[in-house]
Amino acid sequence: MERHLGFGITAQRDPEGVGVARLAAGLEALGFDELWANDGRRGSGLATLAVAVGGSSRLVLCLGVAPLSERTAEQIAAEVELLGIPHARLVLGIGTGAGSSLATVSDAVTELRRLLPEVRLAIAALGPRMCALGGQIADVVLLNWSYPDRIAWSRERIAAGAATAGRPMPRVAGYVRVAIGPDAPERLAAEGERYRQRPRPYTRLLDAQHVTERGVPGVASVDPAQVPPLLAPYREALDSCVIRALTVEPGADGWLEVAAAATLRA
Repeated sequence: MERHLGFGITAQRDPEGVGVARLAAGLEALGFDELWANDGRRGSGLATLAVAVGGSSRLVLCLGVAPLSERTAEQIAAEVELLGIPHARLVLGIGTGAGSSLATVSDAVTELRRLLPEVRLAIAALGPRMCALGGQIADVVLLNWSYPDRIAWSRERIAAGAATAGRPMPRVAGYVRVAIGPDAPERLAAEGERYRQRPRPYTRLLDAQHVTERGVPGVASVDPAQVPPLLAPYREALDSCVIRALTVEPGADGWLEVAAAATLRA
């Protein structure tokens, strides 16, 4: 399966002001394939992606993800239509959010395929049951906070789900945090600790990978030139390696600095 390189940001209250269109143009120039944005406290990931449409011509625009505990499939589809995001360039990601029901995700996929038949659908998966469900019904399965060995573990379960449903293996994407600069290790560790305070599925995921001994998954480097070799095992394990830049402040300048480091050539 062809490997892609993506870049992920959280939804922004003012996507134009922080330079999302400039980010999209810069990512395209650097050779990135995808831009991901997730719903968050700052707003809608789809609204952020809509601003990126004007800055790029070929980037695949990926929502990663909208929590179904906050929005219904009908509301998500209505926003896609309102914003006019081209269906052919869109990957629409959903997750349980504060819930935990596989049935909720499965029903939402069914409804979104009815409402937006041309749009590819992604499912956020942390544990084995959601990985298997992703294999059964999704076009993309989005992983998070996973070392390459955990990615391999997840791929086995996604493949088993696809085999059960008699369908091709979906693409496997994954967020990989990347921090550069003198305090890069501290920023990566702090972000991991923030997720350890989140609902139980994240705690289970991180504990299963023995992060107390290994540290959290991701790349932290004082020297930007070291980012590509440190990132290589993740890129080899994923069909779409999606970089989540841990910058001090959101904005195109910091994001593009990390994006450029990730694509440095020796």
